[in-house]
Parts: sequence; C-alpha cells; structure tokens
Amino acid sequence: MKNSDNTRDICNEQEPQMKVLMKHFEREELLKNIRISAEFDMRHRGHFLYYGKDFIDYKLISPYDKDRNEFLRILSNFMTTVLEDDCPPSWKKCKRPFWEELIFTHFPHVMRITPDQKQVETFLSQLRMFVQWLDKRVGTTWFAIVDKYSKEAISDLKVCEQVLNTIFLRDFPQLHQKGFSPEHQIEITNQSFKQCTKRWDSLFEVTSIIDQITVLKEFNTNITYYVKGMPTHIIVPELIMSGIIGRKSGTLLWEWFQTEGIYPQKGRKYLKLNS
Repeated sequence: MKNSDNTRDICNEQEPQMKVLMKHFEREELLKNIRISAEFDMRHRGHFLYYGKDFIDYKLISPYDKDRNEFLRILSNFMTTVLEDDCPPSWKKCKRPFWEELIFTHFPHVMRITPDQKQVETFLSQLRMFVQWLDKRVGTTWFAIVDKYSKEAISDLKVCEQVLNTIFLRDFPQLHQKGFSPEHQIEITNQSFKQCTKRWDSLFEVTSIIDQITVLKEFNTNITYYVKGMPTHIIVPELIMSGIIGRKSGTLLWEWFQTEGIYPQKGRKYLKLNS
C-alpha cells in the first residue's frame, strides 16, 4: 500500500539528517596533514573542507611560531566546533557576521589567562596577518573589514581580558607560580558554593556599579542581581558576563563563583541564552 505524498513528506522530515563528506587523499599526505593539524587541535572534519589545507599551509610558513599556532587553534575551533554544519562553504561566501562573531564572541570565550595579558593584541594581530595572506591566496577582500572590526574591538576586548584575569587571580592567586595545583582552592570554593541556598547559571549584563557592588541583569528574565566581591574598579556597564552566582541563606547579596566568559556588548547577539 502506497503512502500519500503528505505522509511521505512527514516521514522524511522525521528521519535524521546526516552530511556525508567524501574527498580523495593519498595516505601519506593525509597522515602528514593530521600530524601538522594536531599541533593546533583541528578536528578531522577540517581535512574534508576547504579551510583545512589553508590552515596547514599557513602554519607551515612559520611552523614553530607559538602565536600563529594559538591563533589557528582558536580559528579552527570556531570553524569545526562552533559553526559545524553552518560553516560557510568557502572563504568567498563568508559574510561580515562571520568575522564579527569570531572577534567579539568566540575569541573572548576561548581567551586564556596569561601573566602578560597580551592575548587580545596577539590574536588581533595574527588575525589581520592571516586575512591579508588569505586575500592574496584566494582572491577575497576581507582585510579592510577585519581591520575595521579589530580597531573597534581592541579596547573593549582588553577590558574583557583584564576582568577575566583579575577574577581568576582573585580565586587562584598562585595561578602563574611554578608547580601551582588548583585542587585545594577549588575545594575551598566548592565548600563555599555548597552553602548557597540559591544558585543561578546564566548570562548577565552589567547595568551599574554601586560602591563595591556589581549590579547584573539576567538575560532571560531581566531580573536584577546585586553581586559582591567583584573587581568593580575595572568592570564597566554593558559588559556581558557568563557564569554562576550563588546566595547564602540570610544574605541579600550574591557572590560570583564561576566564570565561563566575559564579552563586549557587540558580541551579545551571537551568545546563546540559557533556557
């Protein structure tokens, strides 16, 4: 018995969709590329898409450059993990939001804690160099746009970097010392967190600073939270903070317990809100 067209359409929509990528490789070439790309943590799917060869060739220009390697780690993570099947089909098919999300949302999310706090300058410099090389290689004209975004972003991203580093060093003051082990401090934090009768994990926007209190507005509910113990000397209104807050019984003020990311306002539209 044949199904009607409508029934067949419904059934097809319910079937899981899967993309199958096929590409011919010489075995030795593939193994070599996998070894090289492993140095900047590119997932294997990158070898089947256009950008994988570009990343490898760009790395091989300066194979021992740590800053280039770190930049490629950030960019390949954005392409293969964040965008996944929504990745543009080619560099020429990229749109401005691609670069905007990379600079204002993804980079702050993967920013590392460093003693010199030079991650922002290094990343933006590496990005400009890569895009300049890419324009010559594939005939794109992205450098002017990326350069503009970089200049717009640098001051805001440096605030994000400073806040992120300050919060982590507050919680882990010996973070950059040789032989540092975080287990003891994590246990102290966990014990304090267990005393909280109310907890909230979400995205928050800084609305104001009142003396030593940071006033946060939660994205989904617009509820206001008054948080103590934050570096109010560097936190600015409109800064976006992703993390966990908790409040102990009998207290009015919340505490900031875990940081997942610090973002500039321009990255807001690409952030996924908690349900």
